[in-house]
Amino acid sequence: MSTKISRADFLRSHPDATAWAALDDATNEQLRITPGPVRLDEGSFKGKRALILGAGVGGLTTAYELLVHKTGMDVTILEAQNRTGGRCMSLRTGDTLTEDKDDALFGSEPGETQVVRFEWPVGDAEPYLNAGPGRIPSAHKRLLSYLREFGVAVEVYVMNSMSNLVQMDKGALRGKPRVYRQIDHNLRGWIAQLVHENAAQLLEATSLDIPTNERRGLAAKLKSLMISFGELDENGNYAPTSGNPGFENAISRAGFDVLPGVAAGEISKAIKLEDLLKSEYWAQTRFYQPVDFLWQQTIFQPVGGMDQVQRAFARQVSTLGGTIHLNSPVTSIAWDAKTREFVVQVARIGSRETIEYRADYCFSNIAIPFLEKLLSKDLQGGGDKSGFDVPFKQGLKAVYAAQARPRINDKGEYQDKFLAATTKVGWQGDRTLWQGKLITARHTDDLKLTTLVAPDAEEGVVPIFGGISWTSHEIVQIWYPSTAYHDRKGVLTGAYNFGQVAHEWGKMTVSDRLDLAREGARKFGVKFGNGLHDGLAIAWQNMPYIKGGWAYWQSVGPAREAADHFNNLSQGTGIHDAKGKLSDPVFFVVGDQLSSLPGWQEGAIAAALNALTRMARPDLEIPRLEKLPDTRLLVEGI
Repeated sequence: MSTKISRADFLRSHPDATAWAALDDATNEQLRITPGPVRLDEGSFKGKRALILGAGVGGLTTAYELLVHKTGMDVTILEAQNRTGGRCMSLRTGDTLTEDKDDALFGSEPGETQVVRFEWPVGDAEPYLNAGPGRIPSAHKRLLSYLREFGVAVEVYVMNSMSNLVQMDKGALRGKPRVYRQIDHNLRGWIAQLVHENAAQLLEATSLDIPTNERRGLAAKLKSLMISFGELDENGNYAPTSGNPGFENAISRAGFDVLPGVAAGEISKAIKLEDLLKSEYWAQTRFYQPVDFLWQQTIFQPVGGMDQVQRAFARQVSTLGGTIHLNSPVTSIAWDAKTREFVVQVARIGSRETIEYRADYCFSNIAIPFLEKLLSKDLQGGGDKSGFDVPFKQGLKAVYAAQARPRINDKGEYQDKFLAATTKVGWQGDRTLWQGKLITARHTDDLKLTTLVAPDAEEGVVPIFGGISWTSHEIVQIWYPSTAYHDRKGVLTGAYNFGQVAHEWGKMTVSDRLDLAREGARKFGVKFGNGLHDGLAIAWQNMPYIKGGWAYWQSVGPAREAADHFNNLSQGTGIHDAKGKLSDPVFFVVGDQLSSLPGWQEGAIAAALNALTRMARPDLEIPRLEKLPDTRLLVEGI
């Protein structure tokens, strides 16, 4: 089963997706229309009550903003699970993880329970696996601002180390893993040589807007650029060499087979251009994801685990006077027309009884498809002059339909539901498996001396500290820890996949997933794969009350239609009274599911701020996006 679709193939088959231009246009359009979210005024909602359904990052942000600005709102969060955070989850020794047996929204039975059993050697930092989000791009200013405000320490997440590995099962480079720097710099070198050899002809024939009378004169500058760009010799040839003693005239960006030290070292032999092209490494793996905007360095992670984000929000909410009820799954959301307030029923764990909560405003951080069975018929059904606003109701129905469609259609083809399938695997292992062993003493009998030796890693002579290795195997990628490099043990993300592969993995037992993940790890070295232990596997489409990794709006319909539904849901909705008059908005959907950054915590924050803006200023609409960025481009890095 293919794990990767090339960007070119994706854009050909999805003409409405415009890659990063979609994100850029959506963001810029929003900025042109509004300067930013409205600051809530002190006392502006005195005596009012808000119920927030779900304690994910979106729900927690909503609660925090209502409380920190002293609006006077009484704030209660109802969370179905026994923890806050939603998908913002870090797993530590002793934690348990129980998926449902399938991805059905309702009626699923609990599956097998996994227990986290990471070893914690004395002197090591506490081991953890970020089972959900694992990175914070430096462009995510709002999230970073909150973390600075809350005193949550962050550290650099290494997205890419040039020592990471690339492994493919097909093509000219199949089998043995190659070092990232070698593929990257060999290709740059060959392309630079081609351009250098044909600089004048390329400039003469280009369709770029370069004045004709300047093209010939620019050829010399282009050649000079290629020498620096591709590390060519003075004659414009790409010929990697360690150069003269002292690295004079060295062409060594692509790395060494024997590292230099006392001696000059041995340069890695260049991979031929034809082999690089025939390998189609860019189509078999996500090789170029680290240079896409959201994944460009510098990227961050909270010290001690990504759940420090939601824990900090939850602490603030409680400190400021908000109430968070855990183990409180919502069973129904209704509207009392007489008192003009929401009536929310919550299951009492271990009993058939329910607990009733009432509020003037309701913010739903629940994944939209769940609302089909939670919202009363009076709210989401009925005529044009009853319940929710008509466009809002239409948006809900469109999302319900997208979630209801089968993952395998009548033609036997895979199709995404609204809530996307994604799976992760975590492993623990000795860091020597990827960072190499410490300097050791080695006795040589014939010379009668003992030398100090720096052992090589199993694959590649330079140790790996952080970053991601890529493969065409179903695991797709392996993340190395970006912290505590001197520890004995480390936790890796041993698989992170999407779409049909993730869907199939979600139907497997945990044991079978781990077997496949180990098979993929062995692609990077048998010793490496066999040395991993205490594995965990999570299929987010099976997780109770969540049932997916992120919202996939392209499943809702054609681009224009999906954008209309997205925009209408983003406005929130009022409720019609007995005379058919629509109130100001009082019901809102929050979370990254209603943002131009689906799958990212920054998106959850943005959606919360939009909803609060709409509540505070019902006379102003949230900016409407003409087109939605494609989730697969934003999350999978196609």
